[in-house]
Amino acid sequence: MSDLEKFSEASRRKIVSEVVSGSLTKERARLIYGIKSKSAILEWMRIFAGLPRNATVDPLPLLKNMSVQKDEVRELKERIKQLEEELNLSRLKGRAYQIMVEIAKEDYGLDLEKKPGAKQSADSKKKNRK
Repeated sequence: MSDLEKFSEASRRKIVSEVVSGSLTKERARLIYGIKSKSAILEWMRIFAGLPRNATVDPLPLLKNMSVQKDEVRELKERIKQLEEELNLSRLKGRAYQIMVEIAKEDYGLDLEKKPGAKQSADSKKKNRK
């Protein structure tokens, strides 16, 4: 059974779409979909993507797409690093506050932790209304 008979038109269009969009290379598509013929995808591209008979696939758009993706990946990695640093700082601040509360309680007998059901003072209520 040839690759033409093995794949429906919809399947061939899907494969061509993935290659043309840059999601897959022709070789990667061949491996993933089990296409035996090395020229089948190029032939399908000529049929479905309107490529002329003597045309070859221009790798430049694919490379541009890859470089854009690399830039996005780099930016996302930088953002992750920034967020991890902010998280660590927030954890340190929380721990510092806990230590401060413990010291105030042990050394000065002050209980700074909020008690459940504590009522808001009249002064505090007035400030919040403004």
